[in-house]
Amino acid sequence: MSNKTILNLTISSLIALSLTGCATEQKNADQALSTTKTAVNSAQSATGLTDSLVQQLGVSPLQASAGTGALLQVAQAKMPGNDFQQLTQSVPELGGLLNAVQPKPSSLSQLASGASSLMGDESNSLGAAVNLAETYQKLGLSSDMVGQFIPIITDYVSKSASPQLTQSLISSLTGL
Repeated sequence: MSNKTILNLTISSLIALSLTGCATEQKNADQALSTTKTAVNSAQSATGLTDSLVQQLGVSPLQASAGTGALLQVAQAKMPGNDFQQLTQSVPELGGLLNAVQPKPSSLSQLASGASSLMGDESNSLGAAVNLAETYQKLGLSSDMVGQFIPIITDYVSKSASPQLTQSLISSLTGL
């Protein structure tokens, strides 16, 4: 084989690899866009609660949906048995709001989770509190906003869920 043929094959191989990489990156970008659109659509379908938070607290729709989602993640971890599943069946829009936030645990929250575990806290209260604070910070919300979100969320839920499920939700969010 001549040097020119080897060079042409090498160039062709590099072009093929580049195109494969571009296709893979495009696929990843398409998947990320699809996931984002799904989360936004889910959050937008939850307009009743989101609108209440926007109107009463003056937050953006994104802050309302993601802030609620972060609180629902804490509730899901702390509610007993299948209460959370029953709650999302009673108030279906909560499932969409739960998906509106996808936290990536930081080293601090992982450390807090480990500390919770060592203290025998099965519900990981410390780790959940750190995740919640970090999520609110990323949304541009102060940590005191957690206390302002909770009564609006629980009031909204109480209109569709049983008193027992509403109380379970309130209990899971107490102390945050």
